[in-house]
Amino acid sequence: MSLRLYFILIIALISVSSTSLIVRVLPSVPALTMAFWRMLIASILLWSYSFFKKPKPLNKKEFGRVAVAGLFLGLHFACFFWGVRNTSIANATLLGNTGPVFTVALTFLIYRSISKKVFFSLLMALVGMILIQKSEIGLKSTAFTGNMVSLLSGFCIAVVYMVAKNIRKENDTIAYGRSLFFFAAITISLVCFFANVSLFSFEIKDLSWFLFLGFVPSILGHNSLNYALKFLSPTAVASIPLGEPIIASLIGWVLLGELIPVDYFIGAPFVLIGICFILFYSKKDKTG
Repeated sequence: MSLRLYFILIIALISVSSTSLIVRVLPSVPALTMAFWRMLIASILLWSYSFFKKPKPLNKKEFGRVAVAGLFLGLHFACFFWGVRNTSIANATLLGNTGPVFTVALTFLIYRSISKKVFFSLLMALVGMILIQKSEIGLKSTAFTGNMVSLLSGFCIAVVYMVAKNIRKENDTIAYGRSLFFFAAITISLVCFFANVSLFSFEIKDLSWFLFLGFVPSILGHNSLNYALKFLSPTAVASIPLGEPIIASLIGWVLLGELIPVDYFIGAPFVLIGICFILFYSKKDKTG
């Protein structure tokens, strides 16, 4: 794997990890409202950029797949944010990042193959996540629904990466991302409609933060992961956000002066080594 791709993955991880900081800055904005504007602005920014770069248009035969990927990306965000409000943030983060577990399972169901080395590397990273957040993880029966919906968000992002893997073989990252985020925004708007959540429950000053969400965690983050799908397996790409609790803790320490718990130093090496092993072994097996 090239140094350029490693650099892109590091930028993607740092970018997606910034989301939790913005959620704290905008506590009064409904999570679904935030997710909708994040996706819509990301799509608008990529469409605007397209006027200058003029990427190759999506292959028409892939349009349906992009719509399906956008649907599941929208459901991923909707389920994750709903889960955050109905279980602990630690539970929602852990269960919402089970994407690589589901990509391994889906790969086995589809291709009847599984890399044992990738599987055990994934287990190492997941153990690290549990160690980092073990003091905050709870199994209260009252949070059962929130936990299950958070787990569903992990399944949804796995479907996104599995579907996107074939799309990214021949299609431009910008062309794919602008349509993906647009369909995700439509999906979230429908969820907001049925959940009776207003898309305009925010103040004008919040728009600058929405712009940040649309550009940093969405374009620099998720769209960089979309780029990586052309070179790596869905499991490898889905494993990158497993490092999110590590980077989010560092951001909180640097910008907000938050203390880093001891559990962080115990679990972080497991996560980072696990991700590195997944990336290394996935080079030889790009199906999973």
